[in-house]
Amino acid sequence: MWFDYNENGIQELEEFEIAQYQDQGKYIRVLLPNQVFIKTHQNRLSQTLTINPKQLKVKNAEQPNFLTRLYNQTSYLIDRKAKRDGNNFNLNPFKGGSGNQLGLQLNFRNVLFFNRGKQHYTTSYTYLSNKLKNTLSFGFIETSLKSHQLNFNHKIYTTWLINVLGTHENNESFSENFVSKNFNINQNRLNPKITYLVSDYVKFDAFYQYTAKENTIGEMETLEQQKYGLSFTLSNSQKAALSGELNFFSNTFKGNANSPVGYQMMEGLQPGKNFTWNILAQKKITKFLDLNFSYFGRKTETSKTVHTGSVQLKAYF
Repeated sequence: MWFDYNENGIQELEEFEIAQYQDQGKYIRVLLPNQVFIKTHQNRLSQTLTINPKQLKVKNAEQPNFLTRLYNQTSYLIDRKAKRDGNNFNLNPFKGGSGNQLGLQLNFRNVLFFNRGKQHYTTSYTYLSNKLKNTLSFGFIETSLKSHQLNFNHKIYTTWLINVLGTHENNESFSENFVSKNFNINQNRLNPKITYLVSDYVKFDAFYQYTAKENTIGEMETLEQQKYGLSFTLSNSQKAALSGELNFFSNTFKGNANSPVGYQMMEGLQPGKNFTWNILAQKKITKFLDLNFSYFGRKTETSKTVHTGSVQLKAYF
């Protein structure tokens, strides 16, 4: 979507943002080839490691010990594009200086589980580190994300499920030529939720989320967001399903809301009170036909209510 940040009526490259909501997206970005050919090397390496002590056989153990309740999964991906120098051939994906590096995708994810899939004091800790760099005609853009996430689930009797999610993130973006796109945002989030399980096919949720964000460079923008929500899910085996959600956001934002950093921090919402709601209905008509209906609405203090809906008929061949 396009924001006329400087109010000159001219569509400039740094004024386009990825739309947070479907109705806002009115433009597409098309990357066109040019006549400048750059010789490059591209190396890609991916690896996944899973440690599951439960598979180990413990002799004379009547009850599972602490180690068998643990489960760890680590995944790593590096995809690097570097400028080729002469006839040199580089097979090392970890080698690439800042001067000749044209593109980079680096992802690291580690998840440590306790009582995985049990819903009884189930806890997981996730560490995520992503880095992405792209070189375009107007210079390079580099983004990075580091995240720590702690997730706790516990089922009380057979009808109540408690979930608490806490995260700490650092989200950084650097653009070679567009200073307005630069930010370094620290974020803390706490999200408790309680679920009432009526049956295997019916459940209701109530949740709260507190988010604090701070940009440590530029205009030093800050955001305190409180979110209250209700949701439900109704299903009839595999034939039909209906789900809905209602959210209320209260945003206390300090800084220029009409800026790329403000749009990033509030995720497309506005300062003050915001409402969003959605309904999704799915119906299996025949063995080969599915009918889906979705509706989404939102309202802010400074805009009219926006309604978005779609109907989809899906056929399997």
